[in-house]
Amino acid sequence: MRFVAVPPMNFDYSDEQVLLKDQARKFLSERCTSARVRAVLDDASRHYDADLWKGVIELGWLGVAIPEQFGGRGWGESHCAPSLKNWAVRAPRFLLHRAYGAAEALLLAGSREQQERLLPALISGDSIGSLAF
Repeated sequence: MRFVAVPPMNFDYSDEQVLLKDQARKFLSERCTSARVRAVLDDASRHYDADLWKGVIELGWLGVAIPEQFGGRGWGESHCAPSLKNWAVRAPRFLLHRAYGAAEALLLAGSREQQERLLPALISGDSIGSLAF
């Protein structure tokens, strides 16, 4: 029997993941107060906070996990994980499922034509998607 030495695995966040996590923490603590979240949740006619959504678009978060061929950064889902913890705790429900749910559904089950047409519009904020069951 022969044993092969395997180098240790590095489970540290990459520089991009740390940047995204820190950016999410700062943005959400400054612009997504509990009062702001409560205002969205308590108003049935208000589905999202337009100013908060605009900030998410400006930071480029909508394209982080989307492949470059569709206009995204192509970092994949692993880059989202560190910042999603901040989102899940602080952000109104619309951010998470609109930012990633619709895009993920298109990537998994959409036709090539749908992906080419809809993913760039989701990344730019020209369209707002939602995942529904």
